[in-house]
Amino acid sequence: MDVNGSAMEVDVVNVSPCLASFVDDGTVESHRYFLARKTMLEMLKDRGFAIPNSEIDTTLQEFREKYGQRPDAERLRISAMHRTDLTNKASYPSFLS
Repeated sequence: MDVNGSAMEVDVVNVSPCLASFVDDGTVESHRYFLARKTMLEMLKDRGFAIPNSEIDTTLQEFREKYGQRPDAERLRISAMHRTDLTNKASYPSFLS
């Protein structure tokens, strides 16, 4: 709305470069898998599992290059050993086991 309360038209074709950087051309599915995987890796690392920083620091673009726009859940499997207790192994997602 403008200052008078009237509806304003938005020119989506000519979005400023600042706002254009927020436009995501990928699928919602790949973005959700990316966020879920990143969260899981951070949680495992916080709990003492050996997770490389390079895995956690992967960008959305790198994730999509590796797993595609429609990731296969089987390829997203995470397997990690605990840093101090080598008998403690984590494998996620567990529903794939």
